[in-house]
Amino acid sequence: MKVSKAQNMRNIDRRAMEKYKIPGIVLMENAAWALFKRIKEKEVKRVLVVCGVGNNGGDGFALSRLLMINGYDVSVYLFGDEDKIKGDARINYDILLNMGVLIKKELEGLKQELKCSDVAVDALFGTGLDREVEGIYKEVIEAINLFSKYIISVDIPSGINSDTGLKMGSAVFANETVTFGTAKLGLLINDGREHSGTIYIDNISIPKACIDEEGLKISTNYSEFPKSLLKKRHFDVNKGSCGKVAVIGGCFNMSGAVTLTLKAALRTGSGLVTGVVQRSIVDRIASFLPEATYRICNEKDGYLLFTTRELDEIMQSYDAVAVGVGIGRSNHITSVISYLLEKSTKPLIIDADGLNMLCSIKARLKTKKCQVVLTPHPGEFSRLTGLDVDYINKNRVDVAVNFAKEYGCILLLKGASTVVTDGDRVYINTTGNPGMATGGSGDILTGVILSLIGQGYTPYDAALLGAYLHGCAGDFAYKKYGNGLVASDIIEYIGQAML
Repeated sequence: MKVSKAQNMRNIDRRAMEKYKIPGIVLMENAAWALFKRIKEKEVKRVLVVCGVGNNGGDGFALSRLLMINGYDVSVYLFGDEDKIKGDARINYDILLNMGVLIKKELEGLKQELKCSDVAVDALFGTGLDREVEGIYKEVIEAINLFSKYIISVDIPSGINSDTGLKMGSAVFANETVTFGTAKLGLLINDGREHSGTIYIDNISIPKACIDEEGLKISTNYSEFPKSLLKKRHFDVNKGSCGKVAVIGGCFNMSGAVTLTLKAALRTGSGLVTGVVQRSIVDRIASFLPEATYRICNEKDGYLLFTTRELDEIMQSYDAVAVGVGIGRSNHITSVISYLLEKSTKPLIIDADGLNMLCSIKARLKTKKCQVVLTPHPGEFSRLTGLDVDYINKNRVDVAVNFAKEYGCILLLKGASTVVTDGDRVYINTTGNPGMATGGSGDILTGVILSLIGQGYTPYDAALLGAYLHGCAGDFAYKKYGNGLVASDIIEYIGQAML
């Protein structure tokens, strides 16, 4: 499913009307029918519709008419200057007036009626909102949130910026959002994700070609994507044809991280998984994970120590390599990453302390010979870029795209809405839950992505599919353990997520 920003959707609407000759009033009517279908499924009687003066309000006026002629008890409220209602919205407003509908405007009346309505429909502001919500509008939103039993937002919750997902002073907390044409970026990121509830997308008769012509670069998981990317395994495969991958990681006090990564790679379907670890921790790891194989390396002061010959052998022996999980911080590790970037032609994933060690040599990314996947959380990305964490979180898509484009890598920026980008395409993942905020969760993600690359997925597809599967597995675990889940619980559900 493609994702649009506000200007993209304006372009699509204009193209639908001008090139495909679909009248705007038809699009508005179809939007109203999409909303009507959601309400009809709930078997409720009393519906309150809160409208603004723009096209979002027009959708609300049209919906109110459909509800009334189908026997619902409907109250309609308007907030804003009725003289500013124009075009298709005005037509639907006038229809209600001609039907003798009393359109109310009192805040106190709204509060009282919200309490006794089964559903409140938020049609106050749409995707065009570009200013802080204040005054009477802020009071209306606060009333909707406080007194409503169930809230359906039209296109986007009022008060959420369609491009950034940030709350513009105050915003509706919807139980569900019915959006039109495409998913909106603001529904998926920052405050928008929490405020939108369950998202339903209706194309309102806009032709697919009309949307395709916009050349949207952002996608998200909706319907069967990205699970449709999963490949069916042939009957005549063997362990050698299912991917040989290696994890370079672990140190004297962090053997658990590499253990989780190795096991996640195995659970994702790798044929052969090897841990490249130091002698002092190999027995500890192998006792937990006998299914993996191990290459034992030297160590110094508790950290891995390699010769260039050993690194050359690793690069030649495996389809993909991950470096950094539990590896610790030392100057030698920086040299190892530098050498891998210079010499390797196989896909490389850099995570955890590998990212911290990359900071001083990130220019090497521009001259690398291999495809590189970086998987930072906002703190690690802050160290990589010098950007403030708060700025990163508020501008996740833009900062990720800019970095990936500049350094020619695939970037997976972790968070509540993980962003995956190659500098051109963007995928926003919405699987996952707060319970996954636990140590080791990111190590598992690295193992999933590594396994998929080893099985022949492109690094970009592996990253977005890995984020999706990792979140799905976490969602299964969350149903059983809630916020008490631990990282290893996620691993146990990877197989189920892939079914």
